[in-house]
Amino acid sequence: MMPIESLSQLDLLIRMMVLGQLLLLGGLVLREPASRLRLLLLACGLSVAGLVMLTAPIPDEQYGLLRNVLLILTDAFAFIFWLLICHLFEDDFNPGKWPTPVKWLLGLFGLVYLYALGIQAGGSILHDLIHAISLGLVLHAAYIAWRGFKADLLDTRRRARVMVVLGITLYSTILVIFEFADERYRNAAVFGLFNATFLLLITTIAVARTFRLQYEPGKPAAEIAATERQEIARPQPGDSQPTLVRHQSEWSPADARLSKALDSFIAECGYHQHGLTISGLASQLNCPEHRLRRLINQTRGYRNFNSMLNDLRVADARERLVDPAYDDKPILSIALDLGYDSIGPFNRAFKAKTEQTPSEFRGDIQNRR
Repeated sequence: MMPIESLSQLDLLIRMMVLGQLLLLGGLVLREPASRLRLLLLACGLSVAGLVMLTAPIPDEQYGLLRNVLLILTDAFAFIFWLLICHLFEDDFNPGKWPTPVKWLLGLFGLVYLYALGIQAGGSILHDLIHAISLGLVLHAAYIAWRGFKADLLDTRRRARVMVVLGITLYSTILVIFEFADERYRNAAVFGLFNATFLLLITTIAVARTFRLQYEPGKPAAEIAATERQEIARPQPGDSQPTLVRHQSEWSPADARLSKALDSFIAECGYHQHGLTISGLASQLNCPEHRLRRLINQTRGYRNFNSMLNDLRVADARERLVDPAYDDKPILSIALDLGYDSIGPFNRAFKAKTEQTPSEFRGDIQNRR
């Protein structure tokens, strides 16, 4: 077996390589215009860099005050990771619309977080509480990725969801659990080397992927960017109809037939079916599921099947709530007629589209008559 000193030296070498990869990734991200996604990626990179340095085979006393800073960066990973997963997989995710009390509570938690790690250096029960919250956030991120898998219309995002559930989430959970283990196991040289090696693998894959997207041979960067925009295009808030990404002249005969069948299905209000899924619709239209996913995304502009259903159903709901003939019909009955299984999902979908509940919308209409 390799001596502990040799393991430590190899561990340090690998960690230096990881830091180099992170610097390279940071440079690639900073080349593009700022966005919420790029800021989250940079924050993730800083957090991982803190983890790489903090868990290196170096005595804690040699860090000095730097250890507190690294501790803050390291333990922030679960929070940043959760925000990143929400941003990537939840199309309606918008922290700016969170209620004011929630924002105040988060601000208070931020102060406690800085105090527990920056002042107390993790030497109190507050640190254990932060670890428990971190574990909950990581597991919830896995749930978010799993929950939206079936309805996701983007193949790249579907693969990313699987990677999150099976890879990153499992690894992050193991790290958090290790924080509760005995120090002799948590600081074992073999575990540290494994940790560094795994991070090197992940960062190498990330760098290779980034370079391939930006500098793929035979495919100009502008064309790659256009392809990515086409794939992830979606309706903007306030749009009455989703954006058509591909013109009809670009459709294949099979896509044209499928689009016509989908139009007929929508015209007949087939989307009022209860429990309708993308796989169920593909069966009814007698087409491969992957083809239907791609067609809805590229010709209707949706990234999520449930978003399309909600838009269609809410549009019908608004027509019925405006119609005096439906004044005496309970809102629950309208929701059930439109394909919802309960009032809760209907209320959330309606408010997300109109910024009013169905009851508020109906009341405003009736007051204007």
